[in-house]
Amino acid sequence: MGDAKTVEEWREIIDNDSDLNSKRGRFRLLPRDLFNSRAFAKLTRGGMIAVLSALNKLEYETTNKDRKGVKSNVTRLKHGGRFSLTINELRARGISKASATRGRMQAWELGFFDVVSPGTIHHAGIYKVSDRWRQYPNGDWRPTDQQRPGLNVYPENSFKKRDHGKSENDSDVDFGDASSMMMQ
Repeated sequence: MGDAKTVEEWREIIDNDSDLNSKRGRFRLLPRDLFNSRAFAKLTRGGMIAVLSALNKLEYETTNKDRKGVKSNVTRLKHGGRFSLTINELRARGISKASATRGRMQAWELGFFDVVSPGTIHHAGIYKVSDRWRQYPNGDWRPTDQQRPGLNVYPENSFKKRDHGKSENDSDVDFGDASSMMMQ
């Protein structure tokens, strides 16, 4: 079955991460400019949980720089700002499967992360933190030349074809509101 974790397994990982003896520290950063942005205000509850979970996944390293006798600490992201964010992990944080799926998609569409690898049912997608959200709503915040997060391999959740008795104005596939979002 690959490396897919259940909701219960994710809940245990989350509980262990919040333990006082956790190696990752007790606090996570929430930049004020992100929190006060129009893009963050546009997020639904599921989208906010997806963004906060993504920020929680980021790891930082501090390097000491010594330039001309002046020491300074420089903090940078480990792994190039890459992380994974599964639907089961979001569900373990208290939201439904549908809210988790919509929330992760919304966080991507509003520019909080980019898709490096979309993932499958058996392997988590790889995402990279993004600053596209800073451009919302009047700039270039929409994802371009990227696959959508999470490959949908469940046919019962995919777009359904209409029956063959369709009129000549009907399309082959019913995209609902998704087509208008993609065309913007």
